[in-house]
Amino acid sequence: MTGLFGQPYAHQYDALYGEKNYAAECDAVEELLRRYGSGPRHALLDLGCGTGTHALLLADRGYAITGVDRSPGMLECARAKVTSGRLPRTSTPAEFLQGDIRTLRLGRRFDAVVMLFAVLGYQTSDADVAAAMRTVASHLRPGGVFVCDIWFGPAVLAIGTSDRQKIVDDADGQLHRTSSGRLDPATNTCRVRFRTWRTVGDRIVDESVEEHTMRYFFEAELRGFFSDAGLELCAVRPFEDLDALPGQDSWNVWVCGRAPDAT
Repeated sequence: MTGLFGQPYAHQYDALYGEKNYAAECDAVEELLRRYGSGPRHALLDLGCGTGTHALLLADRGYAITGVDRSPGMLECARAKVTSGRLPRTSTPAEFLQGDIRTLRLGRRFDAVVMLFAVLGYQTSDADVAAAMRTVASHLRPGGVFVCDIWFGPAVLAIGTSDRQKIVDDADGQLHRTSSGRLDPATNTCRVRFRTWRTVGDRIVDESVEEHTMRYFFEAELRGFFSDAGLELCAVRPFEDLDALPGQDSWNVWVCGRAPDAT
């Protein structure tokens, strides 16, 4: 069993999520910033930036990006993209720093803060969620906007978990991953076990196993976490439609909050 987002998994991450529509998600982030923010929309803090795909696409759209992640392996991949030309190169600066989103204090404020790909859900206890929300609030300028995506509790309980398998072709052979989840309604969490292995021909050449415990959220508790951090909860919307309300089929939802204006 490797550590969370350990070196093997970090370097397989982009291949496994190659079909993810990062550009459409960046479109949604920008629309939420436009709808709920006030003032400039330039300096953006990406908490839990992973391998940097969202961050660098937003940088290419003109945002000055600071990405933070606690995984050295994920940050290694993000920095490599800056120098490899795998994503559009931009003159807008992007920096990647190592840090824990529960305790991070950069000593500066941003026009917007994002946590993308269910990063808030990796904070499984109330104390950790509250700490992460304090980090958000401490880095938002007055009127700044916070955007994240979460697993929506009513949908998670209605849909339940299922075993899944994915096979991805790459230059070195095939990458295989199986995943299985187990819900714990007492803690509003789901433990997901990932087994990933690479094959060349009939041979398995490497293998890793990780367990990720993810928290799912309900709107009432989100309002409490946001309020305790001094933020207003502005919107909870399905991934597919920013003008709709989430329901029992909306596993992934956008959540948007706002710091108070200066008085």
